[in-house]
Amino acid sequence: MRSDMLKALAMKAKNRMINKNLRNTYSNIDVKIINNNDEEFYNKVKEIMDEEDYVCNPLKRLMDDDKMMRMDPRGRERYLLETIEKYQEARRRIERERGAVS
Repeated sequence: MRSDMLKALAMKAKNRMINKNLRNTYSNIDVKIINNNDEEFYNKVKEIMDEEDYVCNPLKRLMDDDKMMRMDPRGRERYLLETIEKYQEARRRIERERGAVS
């Protein structure tokens, strides 16, 4: 059920981005949902990338289910989008570091 909700939220967010309504929808929101402990998040992403097995949904492991269930639908979408952005930034950082080491 939670994965279905996550898929639905991702689809809504994607549709808004495609329709370029995302800026208008969240233009007056100043709330940052994800905590600023980027190193902890970075370390979680690094653990996921270092695993031997293929991780099919890393966002599910990075998001706090309890926090998400307490949010309203717009808050969930914001949380999902911010998590995706942080995940992509962390992956790029890890790939740059691994490229410099190799």
